[in-house]
Amino acid sequence: MPTDPITLLGLGIGAVVVIWLIFSVVKKMVGIIIVLALVGGAWFLWTNPQHMATVMAWFRQITG
Repeated sequence: MPTDPITLLGLGIGAVVVIWLIFSVVKKMVGIIIVLALVGGAWFLWTNPQHMATVMAWFRQITG
């Protein structure tokens, strides 16, 4: 492994950029998963009225 300062600086900057890209992608994927879970839950409740009635009763109880 090279030990000159310019190469080490380049490797450090490259590592920071790669880590930043990984976390950006992971953050976006988590957001997409949350949106998909909400859409799936809404679809489940829309297609199963018996469960929707239970959720609505629970929601009315909480909100007064």
